[in-house]
Amino acid sequence: MTGSLRRWAVAFLLPGAALYLLVVIVPTFSVVNYGFFDWSAGEPARWVGLANYREMFADPQLISALWHTFALLVGAMAIQIPLGFLFAVLIHKRYPGGGFFQAVYFIPVVLSTVVIGVLWTQVYQPQYGLLNSVLDGMGLSGLTHAWLGETGTALASVIVVVGWQYVGLYMLIFLAALQSIPKSIYEAGELDGATGWRQTVWLTIPMLLDTVKMSVILVVTGAVQYFNLIWAMTKGGPAGSSSVLASYMYTKAFQDNRLGFAAAVATLMLVINLVLALGLQRLFRRRPLEFG
Repeated sequence: MTGSLRRWAVAFLLPGAALYLLVVIVPTFSVVNYGFFDWSAGEPARWVGLANYREMFADPQLISALWHTFALLVGAMAIQIPLGFLFAVLIHKRYPGGGFFQAVYFIPVVLSTVVIGVLWTQVYQPQYGLLNSVLDGMGLSGLTHAWLGETGTALASVIVVVGWQYVGLYMLIFLAALQSIPKSIYEAGELDGATGWRQTVWLTIPMLLDTVKMSVILVVTGAVQYFNLIWAMTKGGPAGSSSVLASYMYTKAFQDNRLGFAAAVATLMLVINLVLALGLQRLFRRRPLEFG
């Protein structure tokens, strides 16, 4: 009986494994291989070994893109996880209108990136944009900027939008985790004097540590490869001040027509993602809480 079940399990897993091999594993190794070639569209590939990597690490634009990616990672984490947790807690407490706000918070997640880019480009518009108009109305004209047109503000402006876009996703993740916590935990906490926000600090947060860890890994791995919104709003400009690894790779591939070099950048992104994901999993390793 056990052998028959095992054969059926293998039979059902094989199509998915074959599809994963075809769609993920083979293309990944192909990209790694292309990184060792000097290859442009319409021209034969020429083996150059590690030349692409040596040039890449000597390029100041790559170093800037690495720092900007790290800044995006930290900024997105600082916005998405705390706000997502806060909104989830408020909705879980079933205040009036919770269902409405749950839908509102999640809308940016399902909006098209182009729509979000156009929307926030208008918000940041220097002459008639909402942000500068509000600052002018408050008598803070000295704080107005061409937010996406100045090297000192472009990256921070984009990070705010990226953080805003995915707050709703982490709200849903935390809300699902909150709904899985037994009510008896809170009832026991009340008997010990834990009420109101004390429950959140001393009961809810410890119970959600595993969810927080998963969210951190999702933010980190997503930030390393983030591209869409940055390209829609700034294209990595001005003067490369908002470029990240993904936009740097895109520029090399489709503007400079250096597909082999871009493959080397993609390989670097893969390595960074793997190192960060595996490192965080090892750092976060612990036995999950058990309820009983």
